[in-house]
Amino acid sequence: MKPACLAVLVLLACSAWAQQPAATVEITAEPHHHSVIENIFLHAYAVNVAPNESSLMHHHGRDYLSVSLGDADILNAKEGAQPVAVHFKDGDVRYTPAGLVHAITNKGAQPFRNITIELMQPTTNQHACTEACDVPIPCAAADKASCVTEKKLFLADQWSVTLITTPAGATYPKHTHLANFLVIPLTDGDIKFREQDGPEQPGHYKAGEISWHNPVVHSLTNTGTAPIRAVVLEFRGRPAGEGSESAGPDKAAEHKHDPK
Repeated sequence: MKPACLAVLVLLACSAWAQQPAATVEITAEPHHHSVIENIFLHAYAVNVAPNESSLMHHHGRDYLSVSLGDADILNAKEGAQPVAVHFKDGDVRYTPAGLVHAITNKGAQPFRNITIELMQPTTNQHACTEACDVPIPCAAADKASCVTEKKLFLADQWSVTLITTPAGATYPKHTHLANFLVIPLTDGDIKFREQDGPEQPGHYKAGEISWHNPVVHSLTNTGTAPIRAVVLEFRGRPAGEGSESAGPDKAAEHKHDPK
């Protein structure tokens, strides 16, 4: 075979190979997804995609929630479909059912960061909160802008998601979590927390550094100079519940507040 013909065949073969779709990997093998917490309830990943960089085509085998850390603009390319431009705002929480295969490309000027939380059990009756979404929290301050607020974002039989905003100097009074929960800080901040009636302990939130908690009775004070925002994913004690549950078989509440 003449060298010129051989060169043409090699170029054609390389071109055909380059046009083959990239192989799909599981989320556990996608290098932009970094495993941070795994237990019987969830597997959480910290996702970081640099500007103009793309993830591999990857498969989500479970229902999952994502919490955006900062604003972002991406192209979302689902398997077999044209890429779609998607805008995220800081703190956006989105739910996606199991089975998604996609790749993302960061089209913004800043890294695309989120916390992706794959849920170990199937989700039922998932829905965004559209009415009665504010959780009542005791506050004696005359200026309600200085009070802690909590807003329901998503509800399902197995879990609930809320957004808690704690102004500088404000205290979330003593309340009970009767279920395990995950905290996803959206901002940095210094806090003091008290479990039961024990001594106050200092703590610190860093945006994107998530933490897992067992059931607890506690209070929390923002000791910094700026508001603290955090998303809380709380698992229900039983499927029919509503957030943190009371001990009674037919009672349920997002949180139980101490009236004192």
